[in-house]
Amino acid sequence: MEAPLTISRQECAETLYLWLSEHLADKEVRAMAEQIGFRLKGRLGMGSNKKLYRTFHSELFSLNMYLIVFTCESAIADPVTRNNVLHLFHKLVYDRNIKVTGISYVKWIEFMKLIYAEYTRSMEEKSLLTPVLLIAQAFEVNLFGKSVLDSYVRFETGMRIGGMIQQLSKLLQGYVIKH
Repeated sequence: MEAPLTISRQECAETLYLWLSEHLADKEVRAMAEQIGFRLKGRLGMGSNKKLYRTFHSELFSLNMYLIVFTCESAIADPVTRNNVLHLFHKLVYDRNIKVTGISYVKWIEFMKLIYAEYTRSMEEKSLLTPVLLIAQAFEVNLFGKSVLDSYVRFETGMRIGGMIQQLSKLLQGYVIKH
């Protein structure tokens, strides 16, 4: 096993941004939509419907942002370092993707905190389901307005989400973040 690489907080934030970008690439968006049966095509089945694609991409963006915060909370032990990395990460996302929409950084962060709270609340639900399956169910409800997927598809979605968390955790474990 290789020794962890020492990186700055900014480099860690950049790494998180790259991970987010990879998981929101068109190929990934389409694969996830297909997995859960979310139609990206219009009624006639010809070409992608831009509104449906934006809706799905937006919810997938929210889910991935939450997964990054959730994973960093357990993978980066020092709270000062973690909060600094997450602040830098959110600034990168805002500056590169959100700023052009005209929403202020403060309003966007408030909105993201609501999304994070919603996913966190779903994980705190008293259930026999694992936290990853609860996240998958919350993602499903956010997309469709209610639970509509069969349990096998929800399980597959949960496994995909679990894999994403595991991949990001392993990535972060390969680094020592300079204080």
